[in-house]
Amino acid sequence: MDKKFLTIKEICEYTGWGETKVREIVKRKDSVFTVKMGNRYYIDKKKFDDYLDSCIKYQIGI
Repeated sequence: MDKKFLTIKEICEYTGWGETKVREIVKRKDSVFTVKMGNRYYIDKKKFDDYLDSCIKYQIGI
């Protein structure tokens, strides 16, 4: 069963990016894929994948 929400550590493993970069992206005000529960951040995997696809499609820097 695939998880709908991933932790920051799981996103790091998924993308191969460092934790600092992932936290920077996740904490952005315009982030549509971030869910904050208490002091923890979770990332909606489908929305995050859509975000990455749009960055690739429109050649937007991350």
